[in-house]
Amino acid sequence: MPARGSLALLPRTRKGLVLFWTALLMLSVALQYGAAAFPQKTLALTGAVFTSNFDGTGIDLNIYDSKGSVYLTGGPCQGGSHLEDGTYYYEVSSPNGVLLSNDAISERLITISGGFITASTGHVTHDVACTSDPAITVQLLPYDTTPNPGGEYKLTVATQSSVEACKDFDAESSTFEICGSADSKTDNYKVGPNGNLKIVKEVDGGEISGEFGVHVDCGTDGTFDRTITFPDPGFVTISNIAAGAECTVTETSMPVAPANFEWGQVTISGKATIEHDSTVTVTVTNHLVQQTGSLKVTKDIPDVPEGFTGSFGIHVTCTSGVTFDRTIAFPDPGFVTIDGIAAGSVCIVIETSKSDPPAGFNWGGSAVGDPVTIVADQTANETVTNLLAEVQGTPVLTVEKSNNAANPASEGANVTYTLTYTLADGPVTLGVLTDKLPAGVTYVAGTATNSSEFLFQGYDAGTRTLTWTAATVTTNGSVTYHATINAGAAALVQPLKNTATIDSEETAPDTATSNVFVAAPPLADTAPPTDIAGTAGDANVSGGSMLFILLALVGLVLTIAFVAPTPAALRKRR
Repeated sequence: MPARGSLALLPRTRKGLVLFWTALLMLSVALQYGAAAFPQKTLALTGAVFTSNFDGTGIDLNIYDSKGSVYLTGGPCQGGSHLEDGTYYYEVSSPNGVLLSNDAISERLITISGGFITASTGHVTHDVACTSDPAITVQLLPYDTTPNPGGEYKLTVATQSSVEACKDFDAESSTFEICGSADSKTDNYKVGPNGNLKIVKEVDGGEISGEFGVHVDCGTDGTFDRTITFPDPGFVTISNIAAGAECTVTETSMPVAPANFEWGQVTISGKATIEHDSTVTVTVTNHLVQQTGSLKVTKDIPDVPEGFTGSFGIHVTCTSGVTFDRTIAFPDPGFVTIDGIAAGSVCIVIETSKSDPPAGFNWGGSAVGDPVTIVADQTANETVTNLLAEVQGTPVLTVEKSNNAANPASEGANVTYTLTYTLADGPVTLGVLTDKLPAGVTYVAGTATNSSEFLFQGYDAGTRTLTWTAATVTTNGSVTYHATINAGAAALVQPLKNTATIDSEETAPDTATSNVFVAAPPLADTAPPTDIAGTAGDANVSGGSMLFILLALVGLVLTIAFVAPTPAALRKRR
């Protein structure tokens, strides 16, 4: 019986074993299924990720004044869970994983040694305050503003090797994201009230385009380096600076100044205090300063008699839009210098007046060199030379005038006028030749010619006068121009008379006139026979009279033939 009882217990023991092993098998299958359905990443990364203030004295502050005030540190100054030594990539994203870091990931590589960051490939850094060993914090900027309505951000730090093992890793990409399989740690933080700083570039004194570098120092709220492209857009905006931050703007670079200009002292409107949810503007003004040079004008009078003194007026015109009038005392000092002329200007010198020549001489004309170009910080030279001619007699300058118009001329005709001048006992200076057109005659623009010395200066429509000038007249010559006889000129007082006048510094004015007679236009054609003397009827009468005369002559001849006696010779033949 006991043996049977023992046999009776055996099935119960076997049943227990079966149930035990069955349960164990099901648990194993469940665990395997769970592992297959929910694979878990094994993290090799130890320690924790910490955000801090600029010098590492504040760890995991959770809420920061601005994006620029958030720094990455290797661990707390007071000890604790530091990141293990090695190299790491980092990025800033929104809590739901939208990448916000906007520079290349190669600029976001740090080295941890002894629990602190000791090297960074990019970004602003600051010394850690709690240790004398080399240790830095790294500013997380630049990164975009989070779309999270609560202003929340996520910092991710991952080992270099695991990040570079991510699919399609590109160290120079600004859009590459740390993949989910990387060995990483994260830390979330928020940014409090902030505002924006707009830096506007202005340039006065000239025109330029290029890039200007600026540096913004907001103290513990961050530093920023930006480039302004001028003139378009001509400004740069730095966003999300902590409200209340005091920011100082300095200029770090500028393009090369244009030719003949230099940069003056830059003007910056002042320090900016950032205001919450608004944009503060600082203006940086650069001043282009025109470089200048000088012009020295020297008076030269070859073979001038000893003891001669005089003064000579000059007028200087420069392409920079300025003019100068100066007087040169001769022979001491014999020149004049004009300073402060814009570099790059081209200047022309003419002589406007001069003293009487030495006794026994006349001025024989003057010569000025070619236009000169002003060079910065240099003196350009120009010489005005006056020639002397011994007096041979009293100079006489006369003019004659003629035209090629028909006599009479018709309205609408083109007439060529010729002004011929003659010089005796010259030379003479400052010659002026004018011709004033009468009413009924119009100058044909562009037809006036020059002689070897008289140059056409223009036509004044108000006074109807053409003008030629010559600095020196040394020989005879002539000029011409064309004019048109106006419609209706025949109705004016005839002849149409215009007068030319020639004058110089040494001679009295001389005049000459030229006349044009303008005939009335023919009457308009009308139907015959009303406008021509001698009509067809008159022609008939004249023809009839001629016939009558011929008949009378025939009758007279016949009468004579019958009355006259017949000659004897004829009578004998009969």
